[in-house]
Amino acid sequence: IIADSYATARDLTELYAIAPEKITTIHSGVDGRFCVRDDAQQASLTEALRAKYNLGPAPFILTVGTMQRRKNHLGLVRAFAQFLAHSSPAHTAQTPPNLVIAGGKGWLYDEVLDEVKKLGLSERVKFIGFVNDDDLPDLYRAASVFAFPSLYEGFGLPLLEAMACGVPVVSSNASSLPEVVGEAGLQVSPADINGLAAALTQAYFDPHWRAEATHRGLARAAQFTWTKSAQ
Repeated sequence: IIADSYATARDLTELYAIAPEKITTIHSGVDGRFCVRDDAQQASLTEALRAKYNLGPAPFILTVGTMQRRKNHLGLVRAFAQFLAHSSPAHTAQTPPNLVIAGGKGWLYDEVLDEVKKLGLSERVKFIGFVNDDDLPDLYRAASVFAFPSLYEGFGLPLLEAMACGVPVVSSNASSLPEVVGEAGLQVSPADINGLAAALTQAYFDPHWRAEATHRGLARAAQFTWTKSAQ
């Protein structure tokens, strides 16, 4: 049996009593189109992307994934509300970001929509639905931060794609995600709303950390290739 993470391999052993020696872990790779572009080339692509998905001119924090409970969109929305409310006066010179949620509607997504309305964030949280696969690299590159606070992932490919595009990442520390992000991003318990809000604050406002995270993320993503997986 091939598992795409050690976490999945452990689950197979614990839940199905499969002998560990029957399982080989082979991590996924990231496609080469997820990469950093030069600023001039990216600027025109970003403008077109913002128009296509009605993103507006504001910077944004991005998450990608079908709207379902294990993706923890509800926790992210609550943390985003805290992030906006508790940004210090020192941050006021920077434009507060929106939150962009890209992904189709799965099960029980209505509770996320209701929470956005309850928190008064209807103008700040943008649901753009399913994104064409060809647009994904440019969507990542346009983001200021990529947030992925999932409760459970078998691997967590969006984190890898974001890091390969040079985007600082905030991740949960659950299931397989520490295997993907390593030391390149901030890891928080998916149940810790305060911790997630604090991580978003650092990832968005701290220029030194952002530069280091981009550098570490690119190096981390370079370790995951489909050629290596095939070999």
